[in-house]
Amino acid sequence: MRLLKEPLLHFLVLGGLLFAAHAAVAPSEDKAPSASAVRITEADADWLKEMWTRQWRRPPTAEELTRLVADHIREEVLAREAKALELDVGDTVIRRRLAQKMAFLLDDTLQVAEPPEAELRTMYGARPDLVRTPPRVSFTQVFFRREQGADRARATLAALTGGSAMPEEQGDGILLGDSFADQDEQALDNLFGPTFAGAVFALPFGRWAGPVESSYGLHLVKVTAVSPPEARPFAEVRGKLAEEWRRQRQEATQDQLLKGLIQKYRVAVDPAVRPFLGPLAGQVEVRP
Repeated sequence: MRLLKEPLLHFLVLGGLLFAAHAAVAPSEDKAPSASAVRITEADADWLKEMWTRQWRRPPTAEELTRLVADHIREEVLAREAKALELDVGDTVIRRRLAQKMAFLLDDTLQVAEPPEAELRTMYGARPDLVRTPPRVSFTQVFFRREQGADRARATLAALTGGSAMPEEQGDGILLGDSFADQDEQALDNLFGPTFAGAVFALPFGRWAGPVESSYGLHLVKVTAVSPPEARPFAEVRGKLAEEWRRQRQEATQDQLLKGLIQKYRVAVDPAVRPFLGPLAGQVEVRP
């Protein structure tokens, strides 16, 4: 009976009753809100099967599909937990990937109309790079390997210029051949390399010149024909013009969408960043 009269016991009992009442009336503020549920639908399973089939050229077995679903669930909960812990914040790779996915989404949703015929005609006259054929050249060459090739090439050039030598009897053999007809610069680049391709179009017409260096060695070259650029018929390049028209319109639309997003998120930069803004200088705010 003496125990029931102890003040310490009274304090402990009263404190416990107050704590229980508070817990019943006011739930703990420290309790974390419940996370959104993860639901794996039949469509998700079908998508997993489709991705597997595309990669392996066959549908997955029941065991393989079980692993796919388990991996998908594991990936989903880990990704959500990582996001909850803000592990994505400040991660350059994740930021770039999200921006890339957003750009793909914008590309898919942009609706570009068919180009007006009048605008295509205007582009036909204003964009020779789209409608003209590249210049072409025909030539004969004599090839020399690099070992002592420079001296031999110069001596042979003098003999060919003076008419005392026949080209087919000079130089070293090369599997590519000696004569080439109607070659543009890209074709010559593929065959001999960029140095040779650029040099041949600058050589004089109708006489031997060189030596010109290529990825194989040295060459004496005689240009036998030159075809200047020519405008192809409108009907032949209309598809190419339409593709460029759509690209320009899509780019302009994307620029407008980006401008709206910059305004939406109130992008601001330090004064030290201002010189590097380029075309965005008029769209962002500079704050000291």
